[in-house]
Amino acid sequence: MSATSPRSGAQQIVAGLETAAVTLAASVPDTWIGQLMAAVRASRTIRAVDAAREEEAVAIACGVSLAGGRGAVLIQNAGLFNCGGVLAGLVELYRIPCFFIVSYRGDRRDPVYYHEPKGRVTEPTLSAWRLPYAIADRTGDLAVQVARGVEAAQTSRGPFVLLISGKDLE
Repeated sequence: MSATSPRSGAQQIVAGLETAAVTLAASVPDTWIGQLMAAVRASRTIRAVDAAREEEAVAIACGVSLAGGRGAVLIQNAGLFNCGGVLAGLVELYRIPCFFIVSYRGDRRDPVYYHEPKGRVTEPTLSAWRLPYAIADRTGDLAVQVARGVEAAQTSRGPFVLLISGKDLE
């Protein structure tokens, strides 16, 4: 890729993680997050770690924060729904910064109809759990949006969720 060619959305997201000094990305990838993790694996500064379950990815990212680094969790929205206990019992209770990039399956941008039920409950669940979140805007600078999300988690000493679509990775 030349210096003048545009970066993909996945590359912009990784650039935002790098700018925000994220040192580890823990993931349970779906199709979209798998694309993003391929870009993460190309980073020289971010270690990619695959977890068996979403709760493990959160614990790994929190461990990085406790050790003085910055972690991020990259998972699907359905996986985020599994994380209520670890969010309340680890992230919130001990005030650990934890930045999430979550694939927003089933929202209006998802072409796969059977993900729609997940999309319908994603934002209401985030609101009910009082999790601050933003929806990525591909027309804006994704790297800046990611860096802002990481900083929001750091400042609040808690979670912050950035919802992405497959289109955001192109």
